[in-house]
Amino acid sequence: MNQLIVTLGPSTNTFEKISTIKARGVDFVRINMSHSSIEDLNYFIYLSKKANIPFIIDTEGSQVRTGNLNSKSISFSENQTVELHKNEFIGNKQKISIRPSEIIDQLKVGDILYVDFDTLALLITDTKTITHGFIKAKIISSGSLGSNKGIVIDPQINREINLPVLTAKDIEAIKLGLKNNISHVAASFMRDKNSVKYVRRISKNKMKIISKIECKDALHNLNDIILESDFLLIDRGDLSKEIPIEKIPFTQKIIIDRAKSHNKKVFVATNLLESMILNRKPTRAEVHDIINTIVDGAYGLTLAAETAIGKYPIGCINMLYKIIKHSTAIIDTKKTINKEKEFISFLESKDYLLDDTISSSLIKPHGGELINRYNSSSLTKNELSSLKKIQLTENQKLDAFQIAVGAYSPLKGFMTKIELETVLENMILPNDIIWPIPILLDIEEHQTNKMNIGETVALTDNSNSVIGIMKIEDLYKFDKKLIQKKLYHTNDITHPGVRQVNTFKPIFIGGKIHLFNKINMEHNHYNLTPRQTRRLFDEKNWSKVVGFHTRNVIHRAHEHIQLSALDKSKCDGLFIHPVIGQKKSGDYNSNIIIKSYEIMRDFYPDNKVVFGVLSTYSRYAQEREAIFTAICRKNYGCSHFIIGRDHTGVGNNKNNAHDIFSKIPNLDIEIIKFNNVHYSTNDQKYIEQASKTNLKNKKSFMAISGTEAREMLSQLNKPPTWYMRPEISDMIIDSIKSNKEVFIP
Repeated sequence: MNQLIVTLGPSTNTFEKISTIKARGVDFVRINMSHSSIEDLNYFIYLSKKANIPFIIDTEGSQVRTGNLNSKSISFSENQTVELHKNEFIGNKQKISIRPSEIIDQLKVGDILYVDFDTLALLITDTKTITHGFIKAKIISSGSLGSNKGIVIDPQINREINLPVLTAKDIEAIKLGLKNNISHVAASFMRDKNSVKYVRRISKNKMKIISKIECKDALHNLNDIILESDFLLIDRGDLSKEIPIEKIPFTQKIIIDRAKSHNKKVFVATNLLESMILNRKPTRAEVHDIINTIVDGAYGLTLAAETAIGKYPIGCINMLYKIIKHSTAIIDTKKTINKEKEFISFLESKDYLLDDTISSSLIKPHGGELINRYNSSSLTKNELSSLKKIQLTENQKLDAFQIAVGAYSPLKGFMTKIELETVLENMILPNDIIWPIPILLDIEEHQTNKMNIGETVALTDNSNSVIGIMKIEDLYKFDKKLIQKKLYHTNDITHPGVRQVNTFKPIFIGGKIHLFNKINMEHNHYNLTPRQTRRLFDEKNWSKVVGFHTRNVIHRAHEHIQLSALDKSKCDGLFIHPVIGQKKSGDYNSNIIIKSYEIMRDFYPDNKVVFGVLSTYSRYAQEREAIFTAICRKNYGCSHFIIGRDHTGVGNNKNNAHDIFSKIPNLDIEIIKFNNVHYSTNDQKYIEQASKTNLKNKKSFMAISGTEAREMLSQLNKPPTWYMRPEISDMIIDSIKSNKEVFIP
């Protein structure tokens, strides 16, 4: 027999309505405490007792929500800044409140907040104002916001967010329930078994616990939660904010199956008859969903907004019972469930519940898995302090970060000698996965004293703070001249890459790393990780994304290339991803590059561009680095990647960056090649130079020269508007006048 829970609200707030609900055979009623007061609760408990229908206390739980707004809905545009406040007040387009108040103190620069079911996403950009009770965020995906909407936090680096299991209002609600002999409590956002135990303790072991499964943590700890609970309730709405919506149907099957194996019964909630909030009849999709849920073996169903605020609450109850009656008359659910056992076993064998990538339409990471080497330390402070330490240089620190967040997937650490040899010789790793660039940790010879292969060492930053550990797999020397020759085809000291290799210390140390403390970097709020961009692309419903790599301020040729590539590839979006690490003399300062793109955001098409930075450094390895930068963007979720004629080179062998991709099989990411772009003064448009066409003698074609533009800007002269937008050239000239560093000395 399928049990039915009905949510009460403005549409069902009279004794007459609740008596009618009772007459229809409804088993339980409840109210949503996220949208109700204690006074509301007291009133509805009174009515339900009068109508003799069992009541369920439904808690708010450990969810982050927005406060109330000064209008029903507010639209937010990309690039807009908004303040997030601890104290509750009526919010507007410039500032909103977030609760519980303690969550603001836990948010960090680089975290992304996804709000409600729209595409609205906020990037935390500044927490220095926390002393004034608020922090700042930037809209990175436009959307609408209403009052009291749920928020999902996507931290830059995975970490525990501490939220109370029950709010003060929840505890008061449970006390009121105990006073009125309420027998059940639906506990929202149960994240682990201890959460369930806490609710049982607060309810004095006098209420049956219906644990609501509506977050990722619950899926990770599902078996423990099942054992500690009396019932489960799958809230598919909130759960679909944390996992892809297309995973909900199969996730529902797994949860019900696991609960049944422990003789625990499961209710299913959210969107059963959503269309009947306004309409007299459901959609075919809704009927299909309800029947499938019954076939899955759900013990009960829950009507929410349909009966709380809908126009036809009794009609919804009638329709649901009609569908239940039809299904149970036709289907022997026990036989059906047994037939599905093999399929559910298959899902479990694939780790379907916890695999975040299984349903993504984005390109797979390089090597098939997005590497994550960030986790909490299992070592005590004393154990860490006793380890031998390696202080990382700035470049080594950046490499460690990119390894840990998966930008360098499939690498899990710094390269051993055999890995370096195969990369230099054949641009592959020993497991035959393509990899073109050495990722090395070099140290002084005296640092290796008493270091042994198999030993764990601590990695520290320049302040000697431990940021991670490394298990030594190899200690070795290697000929620098051979590295230079293989990477750059030269040992010429004027080549910046050759000079870079000359700075290497004599000993290389290889091995896997684990980082557990966040690395402070420049422009940290733009350091989106591959896991974050992949989720952001998925939230935007992008399946094809074109990536753009640069180390320069944007000019009109770049604009032409970016938007032409977007059109040519028929991609859903463009990922602008400049390198902001160490550069050579004469390059633009990273601050200026970022400011140019912040200005440019106002000129890009709406909801088509995501901007982030890649905190690494140029190797100036041309064709090898072209492959390397393509692989990195593949890991960030890009299906296509733009390659210029002299991609990350220094002016020599200009076609190598194009030619190399015809020799590299199975890279998967699609390369969009561009030659030099010129401006036609006659046609007033940008024209890509064909590979064999010489436009130098055609007076109407203007070359896009970065060197000439730098010279003009350094002399406080604005380049022509066909070369650079005046808003950007004005910013650069103003920066020079203000004695800010614009070019690397």
